[in-house]
Amino acid sequence: MFFLLEGPWMPFEIFSIRHVLCIVVGILFIILLPRALSPANHSVIRCALFIYIALIFHLQFLELYVFTAMYGREWKTILPLQLCDFSAFAMVIYFLTKEKFAFSCAYFWGIPFAGMAMLTPNSLYAFPSPDYLVHQYGHAVVLLGISMAMQLFGERPQAKDVFRVSLFTIVLLPFIYLINHVLGEPANYWFLLSKPGGDNLMAFLPSAPFHMVVLIPLTIAVFVVSFLPIHLSNKPRFLPQKIEDDEG
Repeated sequence: MFFLLEGPWMPFEIFSIRHVLCIVVGILFIILLPRALSPANHSVIRCALFIYIALIFHLQFLELYVFTAMYGREWKTILPLQLCDFSAFAMVIYFLTKEKFAFSCAYFWGIPFAGMAMLTPNSLYAFPSPDYLVHQYGHAVVLLGISMAMQLFGERPQAKDVFRVSLFTIVLLPFIYLINHVLGEPANYWFLLSKPGGDNLMAFLPSAPFHMVVLIPLTIAVFVVSFLPIHLSNKPRFLPQKIEDDEG
């Protein structure tokens, strides 16, 4: 049955109709909810931000329960140390402080990586299995926060933020590397210790640790590509009709 929550669940297929429908619903939710909130008064928006922050922290406990209790994964692999988690916490900092750099970090960590995770989830089973729902819910919440900041507060990253966030991300690398070593296997946050298994783009990179020589500039390139829509939207548009009217 399509809405059976107790299983058995269908294996996940990336090109299935149900996955495509879930993506469409998620994108509409991410775009339209902040748009619906935009005319609201200050107290309503503050309440929405409080709910969002609560959802971020609720998500951490939900992921820990679902993936350890229901799927037997080790807790070492489920700690909030991925870039998508950092993006979510950066949004919490932004909503509490309105610190623009926090938003920029959330944008560059969240838009490409949470977006890709929603499109290609690492789920064993399809909707409505718990692992699929939690995975999609978690990454949709990340993108929702970014959308809220852009639509409710007019936030946009600047060109210099590509460099600043890239530098900050590189500064974080040794700390994540150390955490991986302290936790031990199978912890491999940011894929610093080894490449992920299976068929993926990182399979074409050199063996660890030399894969980082390619992965770091590749990540910076992803940040640049993520900024392109903002850059293009800020470019002045040529309006021939207006020029003709002015000359007349």
